Amino acid sequence: MKRKKLLNKLAEFLDMKGRKQRKHSYDLEVLLIKLTEKKADLEKKILLEKDGHKRKRLGKELEIVRAQYAKGEKALRELEVL
Repeated sequence: MKRKKLLNKLAEFLDMKGRKQRKHSYDLEVLLIKLTEKKADLEKKILLEKDGHKRKRLGKELEIVRAQYAKGEKALRELEVL
């Protein structure tokens, strides 16, 4: 699944409220696993890339994925507390 699609799914989940989120908590766990894989893939690409411009673009993508992962992880922890 592409990065944009993963981030859109996470955004949809974060927009849900209460009971709906608890119902879909397994889906959130799957999304977080996929984001972890995407993060590792981007880190590998950054290390292999020689062009500075492309490295910078990949770095920005990596920052976005990390931030969204943190939001998703926080939401999952809050659901587990409830």
